[in-house]
Amino acid sequence: MTTRLTGRHVTIPQELKQYINSKMEKLDRYKVHITDSELILYNEKSFAWAEGVLHLKNDTITARVKSETFEKAVHDLVDKLVRQMERFEGKHRAKMKPKRSPVRKT
Repeated sequence: MTTRLTGRHVTIPQELKQYINSKMEKLDRYKVHITDSELILYNEKSFAWAEGVLHLKNDTITARVKSETFEKAVHDLVDKLVRQMERFEGKHRAKMKPKRSPVRKT
């Protein structure tokens, strides 16, 4: 899974990049479904916004979080994306048909 970081009118310091990478490791258990991910950070008035986009094989998951600092926004964003991925996997598992055992005739 590759992650693209984008800062709109904001330079992302190296410490924040390391923090983002450590938080995005939570999504590694879903890497079977995720093909690409984007993380966009920007300021609007006095708030820090973090927006995440997960590109799946046949779908896209997006989330947006507003907070006081970028670290808190990234933390909340990753938690939100994990919840959405769990919901996606639950729906995906429900669509799979259970395997039937062969019927024996006696």
